[in-house]
Amino acid sequence: MARLKSVWVYHVDAGSCNGCDIEVLDVLSPYYDIERLGVKVVPNPRHADVLFITGPLTRQTRIALKKAYEAMPPKPRIVVAIGTCASSGGIFYNSYALYNTSPQRGRDRLRSGGPEMIVPIDMYIPGCPPSPEEILYGVAQLLGIKEKKMKGEYWIALPPAEEPSKENEIKFRIPDRPIPLRYWLTLREELRRVVGYYDRDAVLNDFIELVGRAYNEAPDNPQEKLHDLITGYALREKDSRINVAMRFLENEFWRLVKEYREWGEALKEKYPVTAGV
Repeated sequence: MARLKSVWVYHVDAGSCNGCDIEVLDVLSPYYDIERLGVKVVPNPRHADVLFITGPLTRQTRIALKKAYEAMPPKPRIVVAIGTCASSGGIFYNSYALYNTSPQRGRDRLRSGGPEMIVPIDMYIPGCPPSPEEILYGVAQLLGIKEKKMKGEYWIALPPAEEPSKENEIKFRIPDRPIPLRYWLTLREELRRVVGYYDRDAVLNDFIELVGRAYNEAPDNPQEKLHDLITGYALREKDSRINVAMRFLENEFWRLVKEYREWGEALKEKYPVTAGV
């Protein structure tokens, strides 16, 4: 990106909690005085070189954001996502209230969401919320005043049986669980909606332990055995929320088993040489 002497900025709130907006206003105050860097906030996107976006992009704000972006001059038309929500959707990325067109939202992949669903992002300033100093540092990079402190690195994950022979090679280790990693990731994400962030790992660990017992004690009929184990678990557990979560995990687990088996058979039929499916 070529060095810019000064930029005019237009700010769009795409559904934030106003935490990031307060930090942006703080940067504009005389204490931090971002105007000394040649940055000026304008009231009309038609005059703006840079678009500051805060918020995870709700369904109600997406049209306004798209119109603001299209109203900007064609060049340089730089977009800066300020805050974790604007960078990835934040903790709300899988909410029904957000505009997220990813077909795999929240499943088997890194989190997707935020304004990048409809406009290209040139710079990310993460944080919940980012401090004024972090915003200033991002703007300084944008203007070419400051160089990046972090540099990209390329790492190669090797199979567990191979030993690293180069500096950028590492052994890829998957935790030993009775269920595949993709099952664990999906169940962990779905469980967030049932018991929240703080309790999901403990509940999921108990469930995975029961799954391992079911497959070890009844390899011919693990589904029925798991149901019996969860029933006994529910009789001992006094917290009704955990019992609901365990039943939810049971249903979701067998749904995933069926779904991934069907996907695997379809891939094998299409690609006969596919391995590890």
